[in-house]
Amino acid sequence: MRSVLAIDMGGTKTAIATVDDRGEVIDRSTEITQVRPPGDAIRVFSERARLLDGFDAISAVGMALPAIVGRDGVVTWAAASAAGWEGTPVGALLSAAFGLPAGVMFDGYAATLGEATFGAGRGRSSVATLIIGTGFGAGFWSEGRVFEGRTGVAGAVGWNRWQLADGSLSEPAEAIASGTGILAQARRLGHAEDYRDTRSVFDRAESGDPAAREAITRAATVAGTVAGQLINLLAPELVVWSGGVGSRPDFSEEATVVARQSCQPYASARTHFTNSRLGAESSLVGAAAKGLSIAGGEEPG
Repeated sequence: MRSVLAIDMGGTKTAIATVDDRGEVIDRSTEITQVRPPGDAIRVFSERARLLDGFDAISAVGMALPAIVGRDGVVTWAAASAAGWEGTPVGALLSAAFGLPAGVMFDGYAATLGEATFGAGRGRSSVATLIIGTGFGAGFWSEGRVFEGRTGVAGAVGWNRWQLADGSLSEPAEAIASGTGILAQARRLGHAEDYRDTRSVFDRAESGDPAAREAITRAATVAGTVAGQLINLLAPELVVWSGGVGSRPDFSEEATVVARQSCQPYASARTHFTNSRLGAESSLVGAAAKGLSIAGGEEPG
């Protein structure tokens, strides 16, 4: 049985795990993400990884990063949690640190790869993921590959805008269809002190709070409309709702209704929808899938 090391450096937490070729985690270590220079961060990852069960048997390393990464493994843009990583050959640094082949990819693409390889999309011909958590992103997998586009930001649907009645442009989609967006909407619509965090908005909506209910409905409407547009453009076999907000049944069911109303009728009846099976693990498992493809000598991702 082949195994790899997977690293998922998220905006909040960084998980490091040994993972087998069924996508099952053998052992893991998790810590709060700290902003460090890339060389220092990879040194810490290496030290933590060597304490994991199964480390001695790994054959490659895969990493998911909140950054845009070229096919040469060099970071071209990084989010705040990876500040200072621009221009860094992360793939080469990982390979040198572990003495093994290594690959790195944008965490949104990793989540899509994880769902398609080991999650809800396994066995499907094409999969679109809608990742709704702190922000809002998407990914598309077809014919064994994640579509990255020329600029490496394919799936940046959180930036979608539309024209308002006064002719101006709306705020970005993720300002509404995201955990932070839902919380901000509820606080504007109701009493701000009533909503501690996004989870509390959902809890209050279940109790009949109208402001909370309206904030969630607005978010589901935007997310569903975007999903319908992706179906019209890409015609995936399966749409996977992912992320801490997106995979909630009380959100995804509402968004799916809107998505079916927003897309071409023939496609509406033939497109399957489901919730993520991997949840918060999707990027970690996707990083493992990246490592496994490299270990097997396949074209990564």
